[in-house]
Order: sequence, then C-alpha cells, then structure tokens
Amino acid sequence: MIEPQLKKISCPYCGDASINHTLSYWKGLVSIPLDNYTQRIIKHAPRFIEELADFVPVFLFKILLFFGLASLSGDVDKANNFRSRIIWEEAKRRGIKMEQLIFFGKPLDYYRALLNGRVVYFESIPIPSPFLGMKKNWDDKVALKQELRKKNIPVPFYLPLPFFHLPKVENIFSKFTKPVIIKPRIGSRGRHTLTNICTLSHFITGINIAKQICPFLVVEEHLWGDVCRATLVGGLLAGFQKASAPSVVGDGRKTIRQLILEKDNQRPDRVGVVHTSEELHNYLSRSGFSIEDVLPSGVFLPLSHRMGRLWGGKTKEMIDDGLHPSFIPILEKAAKITGLVVLGFDCIVPDPTKDANSQKWGIIECNTLPFIDLHYYTLEGKPRNIAGMIWDLWK
Repeated sequence: MIEPQLKKISCPYCGDASINHTLSYWKGLVSIPLDNYTQRIIKHAPRFIEELADFVPVFLFKILLFFGLASLSGDVDKANNFRSRIIWEEAKRRGIKMEQLIFFGKPLDYYRALLNGRVVYFESIPIPSPFLGMKKNWDDKVALKQELRKKNIPVPFYLPLPFFHLPKVENIFSKFTKPVIIKPRIGSRGRHTLTNICTLSHFITGINIAKQICPFLVVEEHLWGDVCRATLVGGLLAGFQKASAPSVVGDGRKTIRQLILEKDNQRPDRVGVVHTSEELHNYLSRSGFSIEDVLPSGVFLPLSHRMGRLWGGKTKEMIDDGLHPSFIPILEKAAKITGLVVLGFDCIVPDPTKDANSQKWGIIECNTLPFIDLHYYTLEGKPRNIAGMIWDLWK
C-alpha cells in the first residue's frame, strides 16, 4: 500500500516538513498585524468584492493555461501530498474528472474538477465557495483561543509574546505553572515548537528557535496527554485520531540511547525509527536527562513532542472505537464558532475514552486545510472516508 513516509529532515526543528525560514518569518511579520484589519474590511465589504476575491485565483489559473505556462495532468501519482491524493482517488471512484496544475513541469497543489456539469478550481481540498470565507484567521493560535475561551471551550492558558518581547520575557514566564510551551502563532506540524520548558534559560532558547520562522509567538501551559486530531466536515465530527509520542521505559541498566536502539529493533511494521537529532537531545535535556544516562527502572520517558507512527509512536482512529461521546458536542460547538465547513482541531487529551468533563484537556490549534490522510493510515482502528464526506458537500 502506498502511504506516507517520513521525508528527509533538513531542519531538526521543522521535522520532515521543512520550510523557508526567511519567507515564513516575513509572512508572519506582515500577515498577523494585518489580519484583524483585513477581516473587518471583508466583513463590511459589498458582495461583489467577495466575488472578485474568488474570481482572481481562477482567472490566474486560466491565464497560465491559455499562455502555455502551465498544463494539466490526470496522473494521480503526481499529487503533491496524501491529502490531495485521497481526494483525487475518491473523485475517481465517483466518476469525477480531476486534473492537477503543472507549472513549468512542477506539479502544484492546485486542481480542477468537472463536477455536476461545472468546472471547480481548488487548492488540495474541494470546499464549496460559499464556505471559503473566514471570520478570522483561525490558523492564528491566539485568535483561535480567544474566541473558543469566550464560549467556554477548553483551551490551555496562554499569553501572546509581543514582537518586542525581551524586557517582558521573565515577567511572562513567571505567570505560568511549569512546564510551558513556546511556539509560533501561525504554522502547523509542530515546526519550531518547544515543549516541557521548566527553566528561564530553556525558555529563552525556545524563543530564539521559535522566532526563526515567525516574529510573533505564543506561550502556553503544558497540557499532558496524547495529541488528538479531530476533523470535522459540515459541522459534524468525521474523524478522531489519537497519536502518541515515541517513548522508552527504564530498566535501571541500559542507557537511553540503548533503549532507543532496542525500541527501533523491535518496532512493528509501518512504525518509523526514533531520530536522535539535535531536537531530541534538547528535549531530553529539558526533561533532565542526556542520551547517555541510564534511565531508572520503571521511569516512563517520552522522547519528543512529535507524535505518531512516523516518529516511532502510535496512532489510533477512535471515533468508532472508544471515543467518549462527551467530546463530540464540544468539538462540534467549536467548529460552529469558526464557521468552517472543513477543519481539523489539534487537542491534547489525557484519555479520550473518559468523560471530557472529568479531565484537563484543550484545543491547541486549528488547521483550515487539514491533513485528512491521518484518518486513513492509522495503525489501529477503522479508517474514515473523510474525502467522501467532503465530496458529499457538493450534493
């Protein structure tokens, strides 16, 4: 079976999803201050302005094709990622013709489909145009938490770190029960995120790492538990996958390095190796260990904030297998607040099988273009046909 594999890691803090640090930094520098003003303007803009905004990318798509600067491909194997591939494969099963934009020989993550007698243009996920507008930039972790907290949706305690933050670092750090997390306000896949921070020196190190890709940061309390991806389509919970971090348990004899090697030698099929990168060494340091330390007997030690099978952890799709029903109305209420028809919430949950109101958990971010393939390539549980639910939005 063709399925996602870990990509080459060129930046230890980007993981296998490396981005251009400089471009990301300047994007954050410009976009975050402008977001609030832009959304206010859009909110009061005449309808034709919204229609013009929808028209421009389609116009550019057609212009590139007209002048021969781009072409179209019907080869599903050229899909830019597994999210798009799953959408494409479901389209083929439904008899929907779908093609990809090829720009100067490079496949882009833009597509067109012939659907119900009309041509539809989209990026990766075919969301009907009436649902494309956003009241806020929900990828901004601060904007998301502000709105969810107003409606009593569980989120971790957080504080934005100002752009000119150096004089306020110690003051902000003092407001938190330790450990804390530092991360960019925008961005996904755990890029340049540091967790389990207990000292001011580690906190300053985390700031320096996080601000490499974004000048605006957010500090959060460290919630304990697995990272769970709740994907919602049409306001309904469509998938809930739990991902756990790679970990080892001490025996009082072996070093952490030996335990990692032993774990890698015994790993099941489809589970990746644990990468002993700079990020892992720093993570262990924040936990009070080095990789050459003998781990005391019975001590359970997570090895990374990166979760899931590709990093040596586990994944389980739980919507049909153990998810406590108390989570469903909370997540669907959160989706309604955003107004998004397709989204993915990342949550930290100690035990998804127990009542949501009996434990400390929270939504930590929103993905407006979620990787729905997470629900297909899970180690345990029944996969969910999220792509089918998305195409059903067009009925």
